[in-house]
Amino acid sequence: MPVTINDIAKAANVSKATVSYVINNKPGVSEVTRQKILQIMKEMNYRPNAVARGLAGQKTEMLGLVIPDITDMFYADIIRGVENTANRFNYTLNLCTTHAEPQKEKDVVDSFTSGRVDGVILMTYHLNIDYIYELKKRGIPFVFIDCPIDDESIYSIIVDNEEGGYKATEYLIKLGHKEIAFIHGSRDSWDNESRFKGYCRALKDYGLKFQEEFIKHGEFQKIGGYQVTKELLKLEKKPTAIFAANDQMALGALSAILEAGLKVPDDISIIGFDDIEAAALVDPPLTTISQPTAKMGQKAVELLMDLIRGEEPEPRKILLKTVLVERGSCA
Repeated sequence: MPVTINDIAKAANVSKATVSYVINNKPGVSEVTRQKILQIMKEMNYRPNAVARGLAGQKTEMLGLVIPDITDMFYADIIRGVENTANRFNYTLNLCTTHAEPQKEKDVVDSFTSGRVDGVILMTYHLNIDYIYELKKRGIPFVFIDCPIDDESIYSIIVDNEEGGYKATEYLIKLGHKEIAFIHGSRDSWDNESRFKGYCRALKDYGLKFQEEFIKHGEFQKIGGYQVTKELLKLEKKPTAIFAANDQMALGALSAILEAGLKVPDDISIIGFDDIEAAALVDPPLTTISQPTAKMGQKAVELLMDLIRGEEPEPRKILLKTVLVERGSCA
């Protein structure tokens, strides 16, 4: 059985309250008694409960990360960046997924900000500005990755998704494509809407017609990209290129096209977004827009650690750029 505060108190011949004072570094205990208790804790390999310490106002040396999903390699790469950087600061990562469910997001964040962690990194869709202002009153530092709320007082790491969406569409246009379909991700995703905005702006800038029948929703899932591409292939006037708002949907689109007996990129070009590991391994390798996922996690932790130390770093919003990765899926 694990050593408890009762065991420490008994071995030191003091009360539980005295041991608690030492654990939480509070006054009221003589230095001789304090050192005696600390030595017993060391000998008995006792580790104070992190939650209890958090509730007592002490550091838990834990960070919370709230993300929608762990099955998508995009989020896996962010987790890797967060965890590696947290470890560099001798912090442990506590991870929770929400599946983008509004109530689950609030429940998880409420749990984290009740003393379980020293700070929280948030990737959420549904937390509104009133709730975020309430979070600020709780005194637990937090940093968003891609915060959808335009408020300069909120710390966040932002990727220029609109620029990435424009860049992908412009690339296809410059290859000679005029019939370009767009596959949306989640309807709740701010990232997705920014990429779509970039797509629309590129069409307008190059004088191309926006075609409603070319706009589909794949919910950021491979199966979604596969299903809506089958719908696109049934159109009388088919697109010559597809821009999918993430790589998972682009891979689904690739499967649907090959299944239909068509070739990529000879018959239809495909471009994705994220540059997950699988993008380079399919045949043909996927042209995509790369965003610095691991760096997003790294920067979020570095910003959060400044806040935990009581600093007020500037800028409050860090903008990261995307990069076009040319492979073999576009012609």
